[in-house]
Amino acid sequence: MRRKARRGSALALVIVLAACRRGDPSRSPGEAATSAPPAGPGAAKASTGPLGQVVTIGGEALPPALARRRAEGVAAMDGGRHDLARQAFAEVLDAAPDNLATQALFDAATEALLVTQARVSEWFAGSTATVLPAPPWAQVTKRPAPIEAGPPPTLTLVSERTDASGDAEWLTRNGLALPEYAVPNPMRGDPGALPPTIPPTFGKFLLVQAIHQDGFNILFYGADYAGGRLVAVQREDTAEIVALFDFEAYALPPGTAAGERTSAAQRATWAAIAGPVLLVGHAHAAEARGDDGFITALDVDSGELLWRSAPRVANAADFVVHRGHVYSGHGTAGGPGQLYVLDATTGKTVSTTPLRRGPDYLFLEAGRLRVRGGGTDYVFELRDGGG
Repeated sequence: MRRKARRGSALALVIVLAACRRGDPSRSPGEAATSAPPAGPGAAKASTGPLGQVVTIGGEALPPALARRRAEGVAAMDGGRHDLARQAFAEVLDAAPDNLATQALFDAATEALLVTQARVSEWFAGSTATVLPAPPWAQVTKRPAPIEAGPPPTLTLVSERTDASGDAEWLTRNGLALPEYAVPNPMRGDPGALPPTIPPTFGKFLLVQAIHQDGFNILFYGADYAGGRLVAVQREDTAEIVALFDFEAYALPPGTAAGERTSAAQRATWAAIAGPVLLVGHAHAAEARGDDGFITALDVDSGELLWRSAPRVANAADFVVHRGHVYSGHGTAGGPGQLYVLDATTGKTVSTTPLRRGPDYLFLEAGRLRVRGGGTDYVFELRDGGG
C-alpha cells in the first residue's frame, strides 16, 4: 500500500489533518474559540482582548488525577512522543471538556504530530521497495523456514457460545485488542496515534495498517483501506526499515478475467515476524474463491519465498504464530468456516477444525485459543505442542 515528487503526499496529509480540532473538525489547531465556556459556579469567564482574542479568566483547577494525567502528557511532549501526549490530553478533555489550557496543549500536540509525520514520510519516500515475483497459487515448500519446530498441537473444544454483541463491544468487554496502532485517516481528519518514527505515507500510498510485535513494526501501505500492497518491516528501537516488499504480483491469480480484476484483487491483510521470517496473509474483500486466503513465508533479508500455504486458509482479521505452528481461520460471511493449524516451517496443513461461522479474530491466552466468528465464541485448549 508508496522520491522528491512524492513529498506532496505527506504535505497534503498534513494540510488535510491540520483542519482537525478535537470535537470541531472545521476549526484549525491554532484557531481560537469563538464562544465562551458555559457560565456557572466556578466556570471560566471569557472576554475579548484588544486584538480581538478571547481572554479566559477564573475557572476551577483540574482534579489531582486529571492534573497528573495532563502532566504526563506534557512530559511525553518533552520526550518527542506527541502521539502519547495527544492521547493523554484527549483523556483529560473527555472528563473536563471546557479546560482551555488542556485544549491548547491538545492542539499543540496535534500540530507537532502532523509536522513530525510529514518529516518522516519525506525521509521514507527515498526508500526503494523490493518487487516480488508472482507467487505460486497452490501449497509449495521451497525450503523449510528457519523457525523452531514443535510437536503438532491438539485442539480440544472447551466452550462454544453465541454472543450477538458487535465485535468492537466484544473486544472491549474481554480486554482484547489486536497489536495495532491507530493509523491516520485524512478523509476523516484523524491524525491517528502513531509513534513519531512511523511514516504515515509512502509516496501516493497511505499507511493502512500498523502492527507492532516483538520489537518490530509491520507497516502496510496501499491506495485505500482495503488492504496493503507494500509491506515494510521496521525496528522499533532504531526506526530502521529492514525490509520493504511490493506484493503487487500477489494481487491477481492467473486467468483472472478483466471484469473481475477489482473484486478478485488480494491485498495483505495481516503479518507476523518469526525470527528471520516474515509471514504475510493475503485475501480479498469479495466472496471467497478457490484462489483466496494464502499465507506466505518470506526471508526478511532477501524476500525469498520459503513456502506458501494452500489457498482458503486465512481471511480472518489475524493469525497467530506459536511454537512452530500457525493458527488461522477462513470462512464466508454468515456461513461456516474452518480453523487451521499450519506447520510454520513448511506451510503444510497439520489439522482442520470445522466451525459453524467463519473466524473473524484469533487470540492466544495462557495455552488457550479464543476464536470469534459470526457472533459465536469458541475457546480451544492447546495440548501437547500447544500447551
